[in-house]
Amino acid sequence: MDVKKLKEYIVDNEKIGDILESIGCTHVSYHSSSNYYSACNKDGDNPNAVVVYNDEKLTTIDYTRTLVDTNRATDIFDLVSYNLGCNFSRALKHVTDLLGIDYYYDFDKDVPDSVLILRRLHNLCESEEEKEKPLKPISTQVLTYYEPYVNDMFYNDGISYTTQQLFQIGYDPCTNRITIPIYDELGNLVGVKGRLFKKELDEDDMKYLYLEPTPRSRVLYGLYQNYDYIQDAQCVYVVEAEKGVMQGWSYGYRNCVATGGKKVSKFQIDMLTRLGVKIVFAFDADVTKDELSELANRFIKGVPIYSIWDKDKLLNDKESPTDERKKWEQLLKNNVYRIK
Repeated sequence: MDVKKLKEYIVDNEKIGDILESIGCTHVSYHSSSNYYSACNKDGDNPNAVVVYNDEKLTTIDYTRTLVDTNRATDIFDLVSYNLGCNFSRALKHVTDLLGIDYYYDFDKDVPDSVLILRRLHNLCESEEEKEKPLKPISTQVLTYYEPYVNDMFYNDGISYTTQQLFQIGYDPCTNRITIPIYDELGNLVGVKGRLFKKELDEDDMKYLYLEPTPRSRVLYGLYQNYDYIQDAQCVYVVEAEKGVMQGWSYGYRNCVATGGKKVSKFQIDMLTRLGVKIVFAFDADVTKDELSELANRFIKGVPIYSIWDKDKLLNDKESPTDERKKWEQLLKNNVYRIK
């Protein structure tokens, strides 16, 4: 779900009041002079306790409740999450259901091509993630096309057979690739990634490719499976590759997610921020301090950002912190630093 466009939809269709009432707020009033809504909490008696600004950010303040544990600015989805006792994704689903639109709704599908062209002319530096198609669920039937086999290649890389089964690792004989199903934050299958089943790669070999394409920038791999563990630990380890999530699980660290590469999209940053927990980046050894610092600065104020930094030179070039359990645990013990 494109949160920015959903907010625009809510404002354009004047749905703030409906959302407030749907979560039990009372005495909902619109103040046209200052362009905001006020309301009473569902279990309160102060008609001005909740304020939602009718703008593109839908900034929300609850003067009698703490909506999130960090000091970041909050919006209407934080209010929905708090009142319904659900996570961010479920809050979005509640709102889209209320509005009568699909969670995977494409806000640009009815926009004329001429308008889309004008939008792009206004933003010639459109990022790759903005060019990607919206996330869409696919049928789990596609997984029956692959053999449900675990493999020794992943096992020798620290991923137990049990973990492989849990994450539904399989094999595609047509392409000779290990298959990695990709699920979104709601637990819907949205893609399948294939890893060439070959230990030593030739120069022209493509190590990974999507057998069932999905917009990488809109997914945090492992979030659906690991969400409860992340909340229990109040910490999330962010790795680059899907294998890192499975390695972490095999070691007993079940609060990991993967971005699918060193590039972190604004969608992924938003999802990480909404977790409301300590964020620790555990990227590969070739990622520099400057790159990590630039990444941390893309998060909004009030979100604590940490990173594993291999000051003890435990890792080889391009090695992932999760590749060896002993190194992983030593890095967690001695090499985690706050970068924002």
